[in-house]
Amino acid sequence: MRQIFIILIMILTIPFYSYAKTVTAVGEAEIKQGDIPSAKTQAIARAKWAALEKASGVTVKAETIVQNAKLVDEAIKTEVKGVVDKYSIVDEGKDGDVYWVQIKADIVPEEAKKAFDFLAKNTKVAVMLPVVFPNGEVRESNPLSEHVINELVGEKLEVVDLAASGSNISVKQLEHAMDNNNFMELRNIANSFLSGVILVGKVDTTATAKSGKDVGYGVTLPFNIVTGRLTYRLIGDKNGQKLVLASGYVSARGQGPTVEDATYRMMENLRTNVSNQLISLVVEKIKGANSRTIDVVLAGNSEIDRLLDLKNDLNFISWVLSVEDKSTDTLVVRYPEKSLYLAAALENSGKYEIRNLEEYRIVLRTR
Repeated sequence: MRQIFIILIMILTIPFYSYAKTVTAVGEAEIKQGDIPSAKTQAIARAKWAALEKASGVTVKAETIVQNAKLVDEAIKTEVKGVVDKYSIVDEGKDGDVYWVQIKADIVPEEAKKAFDFLAKNTKVAVMLPVVFPNGEVRESNPLSEHVINELVGEKLEVVDLAASGSNISVKQLEHAMDNNNFMELRNIANSFLSGVILVGKVDTTATAKSGKDVGYGVTLPFNIVTGRLTYRLIGDKNGQKLVLASGYVSARGQGPTVEDATYRMMENLRTNVSNQLISLVVEKIKGANSRTIDVVLAGNSEIDRLLDLKNDLNFISWVLSVEDKSTDTLVVRYPEKSLYLAAALENSGKYEIRNLEEYRIVLRTR
């Protein structure tokens, strides 16, 4: 009986040990104004994140982590409980104006992936809209994608241009993912930039008529005609799952003395159609109607100019829908995401220090 009991205990404990993964990682942070404790705190947060990367197999761009250190630490502490079972500092030191920390951490891989999903709900949109020319040449960076990116930036959204970011996704992978609704590869790429929303598509082009073609009655066509069709998917988060928020196509035609000229004219015409049909849909789906109101309190404020400066800064933060006065030290902000993201954006500006953070209230002061 005792042997059976021991075997049962061993069986029950195997999943735990196979579930957790022990990794070592290093984090660094700049020492500002001699404040070593703050630098050490940031270095630990980045070391934890490096440990998450090792455990999950997903790598995030270094500058993204630097810009979102507060989000990283908050995700580990509160949003994704249990992602780091335990950790210990095995070494640390100061190298010039940089403080570094080496940790050993027990990571739960599945929970690590949830951390990426949580942080990927940040206010960035990843965009990839390659154009396949009639001769089969692929232009990942093109006037159409640049136009879409500029339009989204004009709507106060942070945009990541996947074509210019060095991502490894190919047009074939993109097409396969869209055809099969398999977004794992796209999701991993978006996670690497902490982007929660992905706008992907492909423009297929066809030379529908060539210069010199006989159109009847002894008349030949004096130009080339190219038809283009953008098929797109807007992928975002809903109830904790990545889903297709919108899909469809936009088409246009163009003409020119050469097939390439006709293709570029088609893209110019397609830009107009995209602006009319796609951009407003994307903005509506991304921002949605689920915005919340968050009180932003400027602690110790006695000058109206400072509150006006804060109001102006808030209006330039991605996804802020409106900012209204509430009192001499408080503004009411309509915002579709968690207060944590808004607080992080304010702190990353370098002008404000967060003093208190609640679900619907942020207290800060100017630096």
